[in-house]
Amino acid sequence: MSNLLRFTALAGFLALMAAALSAEAAQRTFVSTAGSDANTAANCSRPSPCRGFTAALTVTDAGGEIIVLDSGGYGAVAIAQSVSIIAPEGVYAGISVFSGSGASIATAGVNVILRGLTFNGLGGASGVNMSDGAGLVVDRCHFRNFTDGVYFAAAGKLRVLDSIFNANGYGIQARGGTAMIARSSFFENSYGAYVAATAGETVVAVEKSVASGSTASGFYVSAASGATARLMVTESSITGNVNGVFAYALSGSTVSTTVSNSTLSYNSNALRVDGGAVMVVSGNTVTRNNMGLSNFSSTLKSAGNNAVEENLGNTSGTITSFVTM
Repeated sequence: MSNLLRFTALAGFLALMAAALSAEAAQRTFVSTAGSDANTAANCSRPSPCRGFTAALTVTDAGGEIIVLDSGGYGAVAIAQSVSIIAPEGVYAGISVFSGSGASIATAGVNVILRGLTFNGLGGASGVNMSDGAGLVVDRCHFRNFTDGVYFAAAGKLRVLDSIFNANGYGIQARGGTAMIARSSFFENSYGAYVAATAGETVVAVEKSVASGSTASGFYVSAASGATARLMVTESSITGNVNGVFAYALSGSTVSTTVSNSTLSYNSNALRVDGGAVMVVSGNTVTRNNMGLSNFSSTLKSAGNNAVEENLGNTSGTITSFVTM
């Protein structure tokens, strides 16, 4: 074979290899306001970023990362694989939602992390909707003007950290699985966090969080007949809501709530239990509410170490005392 033929063959082989490599997904991809979705051909690389999340997702490995390089809007995205979408601190990554959901997840077994994103409802129903999947982490995100900031109906695990929910119908609506909410703030929503088990058991733990200005309830828990819902609230500030923490059991359901080491003030009802639910309260400061502890034909147990003072009414209904050990 002549040198020219060898060179031509080698060049063809290298071109095929380059095409094959460019068609492979990347573990880490990038988006930028200066990018182009045509850059999927370059795997949305750091030198050649894509413009939106949807395009970048098509060339990101399952379990990989999409990184936001600069401030701007990046569009709604349907997520069908495990992935992390990350905006570093100081970078504004917006998702304006005109219909449907800002991020929708409906695939069994996936684990999704959303970090540093801002979801703005402009007619859309939810910021994030997960109807199926193994896990969802929402970290340093902001949700405003939705029916649901986060709607979680999967059997997996939800983790919400350092996030803000403002002016939504429901800040978070949990209807399945287990959820942990930490260091998050709920302002001027109808409901801050709304726990409503439809089947099986839904368990939600809230710690070091704030619920204020809710027109219905800061934290609410209920369950359908045959279902079980459990809510634990600790070290939180619950102020200026119609109901601070409200537990309500529908007929045939099991609903239990614990509220500990929290401050509840300026609520119409600070702690309210109804419909046969059980609420256990310990170490709370309950002051300057219209009503402190309210029991409507249910069970409200107090450890005896709650400071319930200077409310228009301190207690209503039967309060059962128990001794801490």
